[in-house]
Amino acid sequence: MTNVSNELCFLILNIRAYIGFKIKCFISFVLKGHIFRNKNFLDYQKKNQVIKLHLGSTYNIEGFFNSQIIGKNPIDITNKLPFKNDLFEIIFSTHVIEHLHKKEIIFFLKESFRVLKPGGKNIILTPSLDKIINILYINKDIDSKNKLLERQKKWAKEKEINNCSYINGIFRNYGHRFIINFDFLKSETKKIGYSKINVVKNDEIPDIEVNNYIKKYKNDEGWNLETESYILEK
Repeated sequence: MTNVSNELCFLILNIRAYIGFKIKCFISFVLKGHIFRNKNFLDYQKKNQVIKLHLGSTYNIEGFFNSQIIGKNPIDITNKLPFKNDLFEIIFSTHVIEHLHKKEIIFFLKESFRVLKPGGKNIILTPSLDKIINILYINKDIDSKNKLLERQKKWAKEKEINNCSYINGIFRNYGHRFIINFDFLKSETKKIGYSKINVVKNDEIPDIEVNNYIKKYKNDEGWNLETESYILEK
């Protein structure tokens, strides 16, 4: 989106992307949502004593109920989560909430709080505004900066990526809507009622299967540099 030539082009691209995504979501919900998803969840509950939810599951995690909005078990996290209160030990998502608008993120945090058991954890991995700014503008680690810029070069249609390109890209490209940081999450989760929020290293998340998933599928150095792991506890 940072390469569009004018406002009309920007609007056309956004409308086309929005309509295409909504059509895919509709087809997915018709074919796999509601009855089939609910049946799959009941089968999952029968096989697992510890109930855990994985949102945005491009790849499945063992022991989790895996959901992808345009795949198997579709769940739209901008709407009320289709689960009863106080159910899950863990809710896990990686690089999902940055695709939501600010109010949608807050709504998702509220819904996650509702369906978590007391003491349950909402584990959120997402690009961090704090980490990105520190690497690009504050720290003097040129190697980390180059790795971060190189990561975006894979996705952007530009031969050279600089700080300006990266910051604009992280906000406007890839369907991103709102990039968070620790202060934002701390403020919003306190209002909702979460008991604590912690930041942990990306390879030190308190779930073995999640750690295995990250090591297998998220081992890109640039990804680790821009990603923060937040643990929100009910």
